[in-house]
Amino acid sequence: MPAIKLIIYFLAAILIGSFAVQNMTAVEVNYYDFRFNLHTLELPLVTAVLIPLGLGLFFAWCLWLSSWMKMRMVIRKQNKIISSMEEELVTLKNTPNISAQVESSIDS
Repeated sequence: MPAIKLIIYFLAAILIGSFAVQNMTAVEVNYYDFRFNLHTLELPLVTAVLIPLGLGLFFAWCLWLSSWMKMRMVIRKQNKIISSMEEELVTLKNTPNISAQVESSIDS
């Protein structure tokens, strides 16, 4: 399995490298700063494409991480509940059966 991952990563690197080499032409990116002044920046096309892609992947990872942490907290809480219920079950199994004693005293 690690060999397959390595091959996939290698192929992805080749594709990204090929994309970068083929798209080195400069493009103008217009943006506004915090004072609403228009600025123009010249970037290679590959940079203009890969920066938003990288930011999107990073934010998606952050969202996944937060949901994963919430899930871990829920699992931890449920495990505590399960262990307390198991302890209660053990204590209930070890208590004497009072109803059987009451019935035998009523019958005599």
